[in-house]
Amino acid sequence: MQHLISANIHFLDQAERLLIQVSDGDYCEPVKTFYGSTLGQHLRHCLDHYSSLINGLPDAKIDYDHRQREADLECSTETAVARVSRIRQTLLDLEKADLPVGLLVKMDCGSFEGTESEWQPSTLGRELQFLVSHTVHHFAMIGGMCTCLGVAMEEGFGVAPSTLRHREMVSID
Repeated sequence: MQHLISANIHFLDQAERLLIQVSDGDYCEPVKTFYGSTLGQHLRHCLDHYSSLINGLPDAKIDYDHRQREADLECSTETAVARVSRIRQTLLDLEKADLPVGLLVKMDCGSFEGTESEWQPSTLGRELQFLVSHTVHHFAMIGGMCTCLGVAMEEGFGVAPSTLRHREMVSID
């Protein structure tokens, strides 16, 4: 579990470093080439998923559809930094917590029949893997948006760990 928690903290740390350097204006600026979405909307979406996991752990039921979608997280880098910090600390505390072995997870996967999503069995490890993948996906979009806005990012921002390792191996050869 330690490795999965560390992987997620790595991305939360990346988010914090970006938030510290980006202006609120750029953070909430719609980027036309990314469907008019903003850096803040993508980061808020990621943080909502972390909060869903954390909030669901006591009952071992993670509902990714039940999110707060707080507007402040989309337009205030200060608010977002504070949320990142709280989530990071909660993930670190998981290392010492008595955690459920099995979880039930629910997420709308686009059912067109009008039926509600069903609960599916999972584990904390699998959900931490999901959060890494989900966060990398959104960070890749944030990276592209930053390029459009002229906002500098650190090397490797929004790149999957396996891609970074592959690039290292290729450059060694």
